[in-house]
Amino acid sequence: MPVYKANALVLRRIPLGETDKILTLFTRESGKYNVIAKGARKTTSRLTGATEPLMQIQGLLADGLNLDVLTQCEVVESFPKIRADFGLFLRATYACELLDRLTPERDSAPEIFHLLETTLRLLEVAVDPDAPLHAYELKLMTQTGYEPRLDVCARCETDLCYLPGGTNGEEVTAYSPVRGGPLCLSCGRVAREETVPFSTLATQWMYYLAYEGKPGKIATAQIPAAVAQELNPAIRAHLRVRLERDIRSTAFLDAFRLGALHQEVDSLAEGQGRAC
Repeated sequence: MPVYKANALVLRRIPLGETDKILTLFTRESGKYNVIAKGARKTTSRLTGATEPLMQIQGLLADGLNLDVLTQCEVVESFPKIRADFGLFLRATYACELLDRLTPERDSAPEIFHLLETTLRLLEVAVDPDAPLHAYELKLMTQTGYEPRLDVCARCETDLCYLPGGTNGEEVTAYSPVRGGPLCLSCGRVAREETVPFSTLATQWMYYLAYEGKPGKIATAQIPAAVAQELNPAIRAHLRVRLERDIRSTAFLDAFRLGALHQEVDSLAEGQGRAC
């Protein structure tokens, strides 16, 4: 049975039988695919902790009839700060699910592996964790062919204000998920499709996060609250149109941003305290 090495990030895992797991890996060498980790649910197995989501591993795998088998692995990075912070964990989980939805099986994409790896590292140090997350969303969409058009109006193709090639262009008033980009003031008034309120400043931030290539700048960026309230729904709507469904973890992340999950967690903790 041929064996090979792979550098991988664990996107998700599901139980198989009483002792095994099926893992979805994204590898630097061969992209995304599922493998079996036999015995990984046993508390005594060396694979137990290493085969949890968000682990970066170097694994030894054997070719299988239907699924390859993970026989050994070494943890490269466990991202402890993400695991210790519920908000960061939700963002990282969403990043993995989005990657799973946007990429096909066995399509080698080392640049996407590097993007997720870099994003997980940035989440641990960022001033505003939504800055690297939105940058990740936009860069991943660019690499998979789903990117928004940000330099011109998505309806009339007029240059937009304060963007490259559009210094003297039009102000932005809305975002059209169907057309895949922001609309100028004139087009926003007459658009018949569903739009999301969007400003010139939000367009500037979206452009910056999509094309800034230095991780250090993303780590120190802090998105203004008013801009964040425009970016979140615009990106969500853009993805919903292209994927024809919502990302499942989006609802949990948005609820956390609104504080709803904080209240649920606090209520649960209080109830457990009274029970004790």
